[in-house]
Amino acid sequence: MDFLTQLWLPIVLSAAAVWIASAIVWMALPHHKDDHRKLPDEGAFAGALRSLNIPPGNYGFPYCGGHAQRNDPEFQKKWKEGPVGMLSLWPPNPSMGKNMVLTFVLYLVVSALIAYLGWAVLPHGGLMPPPTFGKVMQALGTAGVLAYSFAFIPNALWFGQYPRAIAMRVLDGIAYGLITGAIFAALWPGH
Repeated sequence: MDFLTQLWLPIVLSAAAVWIASAIVWMALPHHKDDHRKLPDEGAFAGALRSLNIPPGNYGFPYCGGHAQRNDPEFQKKWKEGPVGMLSLWPPNPSMGKNMVLTFVLYLVVSALIAYLGWAVLPHGGLMPPPTFGKVMQALGTAGVLAYSFAFIPNALWFGQYPRAIAMRVLDGIAYGLITGAIFAALWPGH
């Protein structure tokens, strides 16, 4: 756990910088405006959901509880005829503050794991010359890009996100990874 005492500042600063960058990306920049489309009749859809009184949660339809049900002719008919999809329902008026705090905590965890990786693979502690800014940036920036750009893609592919939305999130992740790498490189012990 020595890495935490040595790298606490870049952990906190990189998490904060990524949190701010992601806020700017989602609130001020236009490249995510087409990630979702408007329903053809949003009023009728919302009214139907209200009348069903479905609690907040994640739903798949048609529902398949296991492999045996997948082969059931009734399920197969529903699967072929459609509609087929996923539905995430939130409670009314979701807490933006809570979600922002949880996002920051996630970024802290990611930054701590990147710090741990850097501590494990890069020289530190005066035993060897400290790595160059470029070497720290290369190693930890790459780790940041991997963490922020690619972890979500399997779910995005399986659950039908638009290719453009996936590409925009990958670009966001590259920026977040480079921000993370630059902060660690600038604050690596011995610099």
